[in-house]
Amino acid sequence: MHKVTALLLLVTFCFVGTALATSDFDNNGIIGDETFTVKTFTGTTDLEETVIFPTSADTWQMTYYPYWWNYGDTVYGVHDCPLDYVNHADIHLKLSYNILTSGVGFVYLDFRIDGVTVGSFTITAEHGTGYVDVSFDFAPMYAPFELRYFETNTVVSGAGSVSMDESGLSSITFLGGVTPAAESSWSEVKALF
Repeated sequence: MHKVTALLLLVTFCFVGTALATSDFDNNGIIGDETFTVKTFTGTTDLEETVIFPTSADTWQMTYYPYWWNYGDTVYGVHDCPLDYVNHADIHLKLSYNILTSGVGFVYLDFRIDGVTVGSFTITAEHGTGYVDVSFDFAPMYAPFELRYFETNTVVSGAGSVSMDESGLSSITFLGGVTPAAESSWSEVKALF
């Protein structure tokens, strides 16, 4: 019985092995020359776009322009983005002035899209006049949208203030995607990536 089973396995292996070797999997008309390997997509379908914000073209409403230290100080502007939706933001905010007192002077900012706070962060004396870099994930938002920084505190009296660069050195990089049409062709879908 073991000999018959072994013989059947050998015949099956030879037949299947020969069939696989004589197949034209890469569809080039030559049987048995397959050199391709199955690959798995390891990237992301998210796309990224950078918006310069804030700039001097945006609306600045400050108690003592250009210094941020009062509750309600804000800058906002409507910006377009070629993505159908965005769900992540990497903020790269350049400070042009910072005299906050270490340990007691803080500027708390909300980052808002269309009036919705999608993240909050703190500017401290330790940021100096460098960059404040923060990232936020949020529910999908659709462009064009109003971007806004809004101060949610008043700095302790005598503990300083900050100013943001308006010359285009600040930016927000959005991640998001495009939504293919309900009946897209394969070439239309591939063109998205």
